[in-house]
Parts: sequence; structure tokens; C-alpha cells
Amino acid sequence: MNKYTRIVIGVMLSFILWYLVFLSDYLRSFWYRVTFASLLLSFYAHLVGKAGLKDVRLGKEKIIKGLGSGFALYSIFFIGFNVFRTLVAGGASDVYLFRSELPLIVPAMLLLVTSFCEEFFWRHYVQTSISERYGFKGILLTAALYSAIHLPTMNMPLTVAAFIAGLAWGLLYKHTGSLWVVVFSHIAWTELIFVFLPLG
Repeated sequence: MNKYTRIVIGVMLSFILWYLVFLSDYLRSFWYRVTFASLLLSFYAHLVGKAGLKDVRLGKEKIIKGLGSGFALYSIFFIGFNVFRTLVAGGASDVYLFRSELPLIVPAMLLLVTSFCEEFFWRHYVQTSISERYGFKGILLTAALYSAIHLPTMNMPLTVAAFIAGLAWGLLYKHTGSLWVVVFSHIAWTELIFVFLPLG
């Protein structure tokens, strides 16, 4: 099985898992489902896709860049939400229904895991591999796939938000070459948007 076949299988697995995350009730909570699904994808990338961790050094500069970019991305979403409120408020409300499933400390902790796992799979594994062949188009394709796994929800604001965030993290990863920067960006954004400063 060549590298690109493994990527296609991994992406197909992500579609199945995200369908179950949003449209099933296994594990009794969205937060447990998304964490389990993210862990499975990261294990797939590591064990089947042979994606290793080269960028293991975690310095203060990477943390600051990551957190700063996550806050900046949240600010863009905050402005966009308020400008397009009538178009996106319903979709946001649907997503925020998951906030009440568990005490907020639980999602806050689990988002640390899912942020790392999603970036390891999507940016470190999928984007890196596709970009070797297609260059910048690989970043766009990865963001489009990352967005498309949300389509079964029929929640267009969520799907568009996933594309914007995926593209931002893809460009950040391309620019910095650091998994840790995008992981901390993802952490900052998800913690703000889902736990501490939800939109609307």
C-alpha cells in the first residue's frame, strides 16, 4: 500500500468517525466521541501513515506564537459572527448544545487532547503528504477535507467555520513548520470558542 492510498483510507476513516461523532450517541457524550475519534485518527497517522514527531522541542516562543495566533483566529470569528449573526446564529446554537452535556471542566480538558490529535492527523500527516505532491493546493485540499467531514451535520456555518480554521492552521503550519505552534493555536481557539468565550 503506497503513501497516498494510506492517506485516502485515513481520510475515509475520518468521514466515518465524524459521522458517528455528530450523528450517533455512542459513548454517551459528544466530547467523549470526538476525543476517541481524534485519538484513533492520530494513531492511524502514526502507526499506518508512519507519521513521526520530528518537532519534539517545545519552547516558549512556539507556545506564545501558537496561543497568539489562536486568539487572533478567535477574534476573526468573533467579528465574523457579529457581522453575519443572522446567517450563522442558528448553526452556532446547534453546536453549543453540546456544552451542556458535561461539566465544562471536562470539555476543557478533553480539548487539549483533541487539539493535538486533530493537528497531528490533518496538518502534520495529511497536509504534509499532500503538499509534497501538490504544493499550496495541498493546503487548500486539506482544509476542504477537514471541512467536508462536518457536512453530515447539515450545519453550513459549522462546515464553513471548519474550512476557515483549517485553512488558517494549514497556512500557519506551512509558515512555521511547527506542529506545536498549530497545536497551541488550536487549543487557544477551541478553549475560547467552546468553553470560555462562546459566540452569541
